[in-house]
Amino acid sequence: YQTPQSKAYQSIVVDGANIYLAGDLGIVVYNLDRNEITEAYQNLGQSGAALAINDLLIYNDSIFAATDDGIMAASLSADINRQDFNNWSRKLTGLSFDQIIQTGSNLYASSENDLFQRENDTWIFTENFSTSITSLVDQNGTLLLSTEERIMSLSNGIWETNYTLNPKGERINDIIDDGSYIWIGTGNFWLVRNPKGTTDNEFYVIDGPGRDTSYHAINFGRKLYSVPSSFSDLNTENHINVLDLENGFWEIMETKTASESIGLVIDMIELNGETYFASYDKGLFKINGSLVSEPLTGSGSGPTNPNASYNLSSLELDEKGLIWATFYDRPNNLYSYNPTSNQWQNQSPDHPFGKYPIDLFIGPNGDKWLTIDPEEGGGILVYNETSGDERYLNLNGGQGGLPSNEVTDIELDEDLFVWVATSQGIAFFTNPFGILQGGSLTASVPIYENRLLLRNEYITDIAIDPANRKWFGTRSNGIWLFSETGEELIYHFTIDNSPLPSNHILSMAIEPKSGELLITTDKGAISFRSDATEGTDRHENVKVYPNPVAPDFNGQIVIEGLVNNAQIKVTDVSGKLVKEIRANGSTAIWNGRDLNNSRVKSGVYLVFSSSQDGLETYVAKIVVI
Repeated sequence: YQTPQSKAYQSIVVDGANIYLAGDLGIVVYNLDRNEITEAYQNLGQSGAALAINDLLIYNDSIFAATDDGIMAASLSADINRQDFNNWSRKLTGLSFDQIIQTGSNLYASSENDLFQRENDTWIFTENFSTSITSLVDQNGTLLLSTEERIMSLSNGIWETNYTLNPKGERINDIIDDGSYIWIGTGNFWLVRNPKGTTDNEFYVIDGPGRDTSYHAINFGRKLYSVPSSFSDLNTENHINVLDLENGFWEIMETKTASESIGLVIDMIELNGETYFASYDKGLFKINGSLVSEPLTGSGSGPTNPNASYNLSSLELDEKGLIWATFYDRPNNLYSYNPTSNQWQNQSPDHPFGKYPIDLFIGPNGDKWLTIDPEEGGGILVYNETSGDERYLNLNGGQGGLPSNEVTDIELDEDLFVWVATSQGIAFFTNPFGILQGGSLTASVPIYENRLLLRNEYITDIAIDPANRKWFGTRSNGIWLFSETGEELIYHFTIDNSPLPSNHILSMAIEPKSGELLITTDKGAISFRSDATEGTDRHENVKVYPNPVAPDFNGQIVIEGLVNNAQIKVTDVSGKLVKEIRANGSTAIWNGRDLNNSRVKSGVYLVFSSSQDGLETYVAKIVVI
């Protein structure tokens, strides 16, 4: 059995004024009347070793514990020192028990697939099941038991099957009996309500992503998809979570073809209304509606078709509509796929580091930027398949000058600057067109407060909003929003000043029309409605709100529907300038204050909006009461 480490509690039992809490550290007794911890039973293992307690039961005048090393019991008599491991009896040592329960006058305990029953003072093996026992429930004196695939009840020594999970490779995790219904928690994120004695099941999906951790947000139109947050986060419970931004609901997308699961989804892109999935272990797939294709093997060049090699680590789409895929630790590591002709083409670079790509970025001139696994050298390999030119960028000055060889993200901004996130900070290249032209090359780093921007900060992700501002997610310091040059701080969100569930940011994705930023962390997802929205070359459906502005209003006045990055001048009716503002995309914010930062007086104010070249204009009115 394992050495206990976690401080989490696995079981809570109430006995009068005492609450017993069981966990890896032992048993804690909390008294409600005294509002304090009165006892703690730790190191209850043999010879006083640490021992994890998985479940508790109060029966008659004793306390029973299901542990990683058998079943233990001790008297609750006041003259018994339960803090002394010698005062606990032990049964079935060497077996790990998960649950213990009383039904009527019987006691039952589960150990993986096996069920045991207590007779007198002896625990006797009762039944072995084909899959692990996940829950034991007392149903009015009858034992209700769930395994990974079914629910059964024990009546007069005979097992009856009450429910069987539809075989989808999932599992039953837990059950609760409320008297009228059996509630079933399953591994595919469904909550099932089963009316007793019927098969009329009702299915519920929790409105949220399927798991708290390890997912990366990708924006397609008005939907946000989530897949594992990085190459190293691949796991065996892989579903795709979809947030529909139109109605605000989450959906769970099944990742199965007609014949089998598509495996571990690592990346995805969208092309002509069809979504393509990169499965690390099974290749490239596409989905149209709810139909998942079989692997897109097509016809390929070279001795090995890429879908036979797998280890597919990333996808990217170029301007010609070709899908580019990287393959990790395979003889050929970069391929293009033509969806129209169903044709694969080997495009692999010759550089030895090119064998270990974990991500792919396509530059504005079509160069391929391959992020290399830091455990295999790291850095970036820039490659052009037409010329065959390639260049390896690392942390050395003149050879890239990256803050670190551990590259976590690469993004292109509206100025065609390439921004690179690393484990030691941020950098950018002002001329991605000249990377392969030779000569000394060192990335630029913005200066903020007289020091390199976010120096030594582990940057996990970059998002660039419609105002060309830079959002930086970090591993331990929340989210930073800087101006488009990275020299002015706009926001810094952490768990201390915002609803962020964690300071460990996994990924961010922006929905440009609404300005909504979806943030995923290691403890869940949250969104932030920013003031930067996607603009157009015209003013369209301009709205000002609130309007009129109440005397006691201290918030922001929003002007939306503007031409992209409009220049705004607010004046009074006499034409006196009150405030100058630059829109973030199609949205501008005015705080109701003048050039001296004083609140404006009651009256009518004019909003003059114009494009950067002054050709597109609009005038709106704001009434301040």
